[in-house]
This record gives sequence, C-alpha cells and structure tokens, in this order.
Amino acid sequence: MTITMSKSLLKIACLMSLLVCGARAEERPPNVVFLFADDLGYGDLACYGHPYAKTPALDKLATEGTRFTQSYAGGQTCSPSRTAIMTGRTWWRFSKSIGWNGFGERVTVTELLNNAGYATGHFGKWHIGPQPYGGQRLSGVYGIDEYDRCGPTDIYKQIIPEGRDAPIYDRAIEFIKENKDRPFYVNVWGFSTHAPVFAHPDHLAEFEGLEVDEDEFSEHMQIKFRNCEKYNGDINRAMQNYLADLYALDLSVKKILDAIDEMGLSDNTIVVFASDQGPADIKINDDVYNKPMEFKEHTKNMIGCAGPFRGGKHKLFEGGLRVPFIVRWPGKVKANTVDSESVFCGVDWLPTICKLAGVEAPTDIDGEDVSDMWLGAKKRARRKSLIWSGYPGPSIRERKWRYYKGKYGELLYDISKDPGETDNLIKQYPEVADRLRKKVAAWLKELPKLEPKPKKKKKKALPGLAGCFLLMPGEMWRGNSVERPPPACLVGE
Repeated sequence: MTITMSKSLLKIACLMSLLVCGARAEERPPNVVFLFADDLGYGDLACYGHPYAKTPALDKLATEGTRFTQSYAGGQTCSPSRTAIMTGRTWWRFSKSIGWNGFGERVTVTELLNNAGYATGHFGKWHIGPQPYGGQRLSGVYGIDEYDRCGPTDIYKQIIPEGRDAPIYDRAIEFIKENKDRPFYVNVWGFSTHAPVFAHPDHLAEFEGLEVDEDEFSEHMQIKFRNCEKYNGDINRAMQNYLADLYALDLSVKKILDAIDEMGLSDNTIVVFASDQGPADIKINDDVYNKPMEFKEHTKNMIGCAGPFRGGKHKLFEGGLRVPFIVRWPGKVKANTVDSESVFCGVDWLPTICKLAGVEAPTDIDGEDVSDMWLGAKKRARRKSLIWSGYPGPSIRERKWRYYKGKYGELLYDISKDPGETDNLIKQYPEVADRLRKKVAAWLKELPKLEPKPKKKKKKALPGLAGCFLLMPGEMWRGNSVERPPPACLVGE
C-alpha cells in the first residue's frame, strides 16, 4: 500500500537527507526531547501568569528559550491532540477510531526519524490505540525503539513522594544516557495534571495556607470557582492540590534538564514543553456531549487555569485549544523571548521536527513546517488554516479570526482584540464570516465517514504475558516500518 511515497523509498530518502545534513560530525542532527503535560491549562505556569504556581524549572526553561503564546493543540481531548503530533494529520481524517485501530498505514514522526538513524523512545501516556486495553505495548511499534508506560495501568492515580510523573522522567533520563552518542528523539508524556489530582503531602506543604483571591483570575475562571464551590466546597484546598501536582511535575522537569546539561548535550538538544489541550472541568457541561454528565469525585480538584481564554478541555473555544509551548535550543532558538505573533498547532509538529532533523516529511498532511517560527525568523502568517471539529461546532482559526458554526449558531471573534471570545462580530463582518464558512464546509466534505467501533470480543490470555491479549482474526496491525510479523500484543490505555 502506498501513501505519499512507499515505505522503502521513504526510508532511502530519509537516510540520504540525514547523510547530507550530517556529513560533518559537528552537524550531527539535533536531539529532541518532548515534555508533554496532560490537561495543563495555558495559564497554569508562573511564566504564563498564574499568581500562585511554583514552576521554577519551567520558568527557567522559558528564560533559556522562547515562550510562545499562540500555540494550539491538535484537538480538544487527548486522542485527537496526540494523533496530530504523531502523524501531522487531524484526528478527523481517520475513518476508523484511533483508539481501536491506531494510525494504520500512516507514517509517524518517530518512524521517520527512526528510519533516518535516530534512537527513538516513548515513555508515559499513549492514548492513541490500538486496542485492546491492558498489558504492555511492545517496543518497535510506529518506529519507537523503546516504549514504557513506566507503571501499571492506574499509574496516573498513584500518589508518590517523587510525584506521579517521576518514573516516566527517570526512564527517559536512562534512555538519553544510553543513546547520548547518537541522535535521539524521546517523547516524555506525563499524566499531570490529568484527573485525579490528589497531591502528596510533601508537595502540598509548599502551598499550605494558600488562599485564593478570585479577582486575580479572568471572568471565565469564575465559572470554575462556582463549580468548585458546588461540587467540592473548598476552592483553596482544590487549588493547593492542583498546584502541588504541578509543582511535582516541575521537579521532574528540573531533573531531566539537569541530566541533559550534565551530559553536555544541551547545545544540540531541542527541548520542548507543551500541554495536550486545555484544563479539564470539575464537571463536564451536559450539552457538550448531549447527555447528562455526572460529577465524579476524582475531578473535584480540577481547577486548572486557561488564562484569559474561554472554555477548556472538551471544547473548541480558545481555552480548550490554546496551550503553553516553550522551546529551548541554545544558539538556535532565541533565549528569554516571548513570541506573541507566531501561530502554530500540534499538526505542525511532524513537519517541523523533520525539517530540523534534515528528514523529508510526507506532503499529504494538515500541518506545515514552522521551524522558522521556532528559530525566530521574520514573522509571517501561517500558510494553512487551522480547523477542528467538536463542541460547540466546527471551528477555524485564520489570521486573527476564530469562526464557529454549531450549538450557538454562527460565532465570529477577533482573537487579537478579544482573546476571551466575548464579542460576537458575525453581523459586523459578513464577508469574513462567509469566507470562513465556505472553508469549513469544504473541509467537512473532505472528511471520511467514521466507521463504527468493532464489538468487544473476549480475549484469550497469552501464556507467559500477563495482561496481554491474543489478537483475534481481522485485528492484524500493519503500522510497523520494519517488515516483520505484527506483534502479538497490542495495547492502548
């Protein structure tokens, strides 16, 4: 089966491009360390304006690199966001559920780099299939040399002195040490600050006595405070738990940054920190999924902050998609810089990383190469519009405009003047609305019809592989770049 180019030709092209770019030792392709938080809000870090957060390692990373303020997630929930990162295509391009089928024949960023000689690792959360759930995904999938969830299925629920993401960061450090003499790419995808957020006492102590002044937050955050009072009853305690979980994450970030520095790898290592989407709600609104959504005890402390933006996880408003994004690459990426003009998205990750690594990327993707934005070149508008589907309806970001059509009719906002999306300009700018409406309609026509999920089948345990399952007929997975029988054990989350 072919895509933009056959797998074999793609591998040859990648190797040739790597040889050209790395002909001299001093031009060795850069290493890439991708630190990915879960459900962390745009306004949750101190360097992004949170009045109480303690994130010294991430703040230091921002001073050593560039902090971007117009970075968007590839989707409003985990799977769409991570699909965009790995494939350069939006989740809605896939006719089969990613959770059940994975990426199929789509090439991934790890596969492209691995074919070009990179050591590749993925540690922590995955959440992009394929099913069935349970067990341990085998290394080698999607061009990933080493994969480790770094704990049991419920690792994200654990409360440990080092912080729940510490095992993930520790394993990533081991991988870096093992591969420091060759180019490497590593996803370090943690679980903080995904629900449940119940911090360890050692970290809670950092925020003992914290009292929240609600006036220090946007009008949109007031809605979350009222929900916190309704379902939790203690805004201060919720904030203390949430910030303590984030503080523990920051300690892990410090540990991996220190390790990179101590190994002398900083100058040739691109370190990126981002979040997969906006902060989760204490209770999801009933109208998001058109059914009653019950309050769950484990979400009582979900008081993450989207800064000045409206909405959060599960919603396409700015607060659900705008995420913190920090890039450090000494001597290449400008230090102590805030870029408030460049607009990019999770779908741009694959082509951008490939460009910086000297690897050819496929062309049939939704993303574009924004390496010039990362490197601080002359400011430019992005070439491709950003389009998503979900609540409250399909939406597009083009230059300064955000347009929606759905639950609330048509909405049009000038994000440059109205980041909180409070002033609907649909009547004032009919020509703009018409242009964006047509683009969204054309995009929707391109999307395939989503095939239904397969009925659940009872799996037979594979002897000697606790928690793994025997693949049933028709469940052959064909996403490996290596020509070999597919693994007998495939898992999701």
